[in-house]
Amino acid sequence: MNNKAALTFFILGFFFYQLGAQVVNEPKPFAYGVLSQYDDFSFLRNVQNRNTYDKIKFIPFGENGSLSFGGSYRTQFEYFNDQDFIEGATDSWVLGRLMLHADVRHDNWQFFAQLNSSSIVSKENPSPVDRDELAFNQLFLKYDDDNWVFKVGRENLSYGSSRIISFREGPNVRRYFDGVNVIRRLDKIKLEAFYYQIVGINPFAFDNDVLDGDEYIFGTYNTFSNSSKNQNLDIYYLKFGKDEVRYQQGTAEENRHSLGLRYFGNINSKLSFNSEFLYQFGRFGQTDISAWTASMNLAYKMTLGSGDLTFDLKSEIISGDDNPMDNELNTFNALYPRGAYFGRIAQFGPANLIDVHPSLTYNTNKWTFFTDYVAFWRESTDDGIYGAGLNLSYEDLNDEQFIAHQVGAAISYNFSASLSFGMESNYLIRGDFIEASGLGTNTLHFLCEAQLKF
Repeated sequence: MNNKAALTFFILGFFFYQLGAQVVNEPKPFAYGVLSQYDDFSFLRNVQNRNTYDKIKFIPFGENGSLSFGGSYRTQFEYFNDQDFIEGATDSWVLGRLMLHADVRHDNWQFFAQLNSSSIVSKENPSPVDRDELAFNQLFLKYDDDNWVFKVGRENLSYGSSRIISFREGPNVRRYFDGVNVIRRLDKIKLEAFYYQIVGINPFAFDNDVLDGDEYIFGTYNTFSNSSKNQNLDIYYLKFGKDEVRYQQGTAEENRHSLGLRYFGNINSKLSFNSEFLYQFGRFGQTDISAWTASMNLAYKMTLGSGDLTFDLKSEIISGDDNPMDNELNTFNALYPRGAYFGRIAQFGPANLIDVHPSLTYNTNKWTFFTDYVAFWRESTDDGIYGAGLNLSYEDLNDEQFIAHQVGAAISYNFSASLSFGMESNYLIRGDFIEASGLGTNTLHFLCEAQLKF
């Protein structure tokens, strides 16, 4: 284990705890979401004898205007033993992410600016999602009159269950999108259209690739609600373009269309479901695209003692390429999925995959306990295995289908709405495909995390 990384984490954690203690004892009903632009501190307008922190969180001006400052700091210690099934590939490192924002609101208008600084200590081979020294994570102007919403600028995006478009919260650097967005709200319908370009991440200050046209997405995402049954239907179309994408079949320009259908909601007070089907077509170089995915998630929730116990059963089939030598690409492209698709170990990504994924979660007021198991197979034995970043991680070198077992557990504790601490570990047991690829060991991953929101 890297002693420098461990020492850095514990020093940061101690400083962080002392800083957080000031906010933890705040008696007022503060609530902090994952995306800070949706936090609402307007209740402070009517609070008497506000302290210094209250005055920073809500600075009124005029009759309907306000200014709010805030941020978050997250530190993570990560450890891998035999990473990527390679014996002796052991490494550990510390990640740190600081975000600071200003939020200006007046009547129907909102201007939101958020700076991000993501750093890393001791990792031998940092990835693009580990480091971005200084950048605007979000910078947008929004108009919202309840019927219409208009947004322009940079934003962290999330649609549906984050299977296809997500801001990627797990890794150290979030995903940034620059573009425009229009929403029309009706009685039980939300219609949305957008155009965005992905921001290319580079490691230093204000050096990211912006509006270069190399990669874009546009489309429409629409939600239809049936409040009497507490069920919803999402229908969406997405057009994705990128100058260069690599699959087992080769590397070429990609223009891909996606048609999706998601049906989700509650069957009764204890049982919920989330199902999704997506079909893709288009062109990869001179090759046609025909790919698809189908997923189903059932969750049963019951009261147990002082908390809630939830049993989840997820399964999905994600197409791979049937024949890399023909004139059709069948590998599914998940576009911009959440980073921790199968846990924070993030070993496999959603392409050419069949998985069965049961899990148990127990929540109390402060504690969360989680354990899960995942079995992975290749959907096509003529295609390789892709990573969390949709990169080709393991080429097709044999005819074996079963990839690996994964067993995981996690625990987290919320000291308050502001301060939380958590640990997660996953163990990957190699399957026939990994063994036949010449990799002869299993992989252990451990992560420890603390986060302060203010």
